[in-house]
Amino acid sequence: MKKCFQSCGGCTLNRLSDVKDFIYKDVPNYNNVEFKYIRGAAPELVLLNHNNEEVERLPLSSLTRNECNDLLSSKGFTKKTTRDEI
Repeated sequence: MKKCFQSCGGCTLNRLSDVKDFIYKDVPNYNNVEFKYIRGAAPELVLLNHNNEEVERLPLSSLTRNECNDLLSSKGFTKKTTRDEI
């Protein structure tokens, strides 16, 4: 399974500092995760299957940075190791 975070890059995220920090600072450290900028979109985690079809969509607006990280872990996603980054 693959995941994609969708959100606007500015206004909405500027009001959600924990989610903004998560998207810009934590998401790049995960395997099989990408951030997709969509103007005016609320921040959401979109889970996709191997055919890139949407399986699940979860809003992030009410979550803290730690809760966002816990959500990814609960969905089975892992952080990159130093070796993965090379």
